[in-house]
Amino acid sequence: MNTRSNKPRPWRVLWLIPVAVLAALSIVATGGSGGGGGNGGDVDEAPLVILPNYNFFLANLNNGAPLTVVVGDEYTVTVDFDNLLAGNLDLNVGVGNTVTFLSYFLRANTDFSFTVTSPQGSPLDGSYAVNFTDNVGAVIGDAPTSGAFNVVMGIDTITVTILANGVQLVLNGGAPIDYTWDEFTDLLDDEMNEPWQRWASLAGGAVEFIVVQFFNVANILDDLELVTFNSPFVETCDMFTGTPPDGVLAQGEVTVTWLGSGELADGDDFTWQFTQCWDQDDEELLDGTITLQDYTETVDFDTGVLFDIGFGSLGGNAPGGVIFDITISETEENQGVWTIPADEVITLSGGFVLNIQQP
Repeated sequence: MNTRSNKPRPWRVLWLIPVAVLAALSIVATGGSGGGGGNGGDVDEAPLVILPNYNFFLANLNNGAPLTVVVGDEYTVTVDFDNLLAGNLDLNVGVGNTVTFLSYFLRANTDFSFTVTSPQGSPLDGSYAVNFTDNVGAVIGDAPTSGAFNVVMGIDTITVTILANGVQLVLNGGAPIDYTWDEFTDLLDDEMNEPWQRWASLAGGAVEFIVVQFFNVANILDDLELVTFNSPFVETCDMFTGTPPDGVLAQGEVTVTWLGSGELADGDDFTWQFTQCWDQDDEELLDGTITLQDYTETVDFDTGVLFDIGFGSLGGNAPGGVIFDITISETEENQGVWTIPADEVITLSGGFVLNIQQP
């Protein structure tokens, strides 16, 4: 599901986490915040224990706007995590608690939904429910190789079964049709395809979109303690090779700012600011802010095990979470001059609660 297209897609907010912003990759859990069932011992006396496997959860913001993607003047897509979208992470924990994500899956019997609206009206408009009937997962960086989910759109149910090199689609219990990953992705953009085929492709892209957003934020969790020692932390982005688009800096920057004081603690906030930040590999320009609100971290006082980490609360009405106010623009080059086509500007707003938790 990672092919590029000449036209924007509702899910396609695949910006690259600027790895130059922060060099180390180690889950930040200082043990300085609340205990998960311990007896009040000082967790700083023992090394933090990070397990090789964790659950993760995404939920709607409490009293906040839903995650919303606006693609040029074509579509608006609004995501609803219903109750909780649940999954599992496998990690490799190295020296100094450096963490590498190895694989993940989205859990069977969990679901999310989304709606699509367009100013002109489209066969894609409507409300979609995505129900995982089998664990859908992958090695990090690869396409899924197993699992299944249903896409419910109106009176139709499309079963998407993941194969070794693609997917199989079944409409309302009918004959199965096999596609490679590229064929499945491309179903969306071809208006000659049946609407149900395009719905399935759109839903597959929505799954990819959600996974990408989760890992974007999960990766920066690794480095927040470093930011507390050097806030604001600023790094330059790629420089345009040639003349940048009108009104755009030749070289933008990324700034991560800690809004707390003292030591990293529950309830702290961060801002992740992109100032006309161009990524040369994806040829995308990012501008705006991701607010990381209401940091939470729990360490078991008895065992020193990291119990949970994330932003926002999974229960109650407390505000907090990952809140987007970002514009992602495709850039095109012609004879050394870069431009931004008006129909290839994507805005991302609203957000979600994110929590990584001990099984």
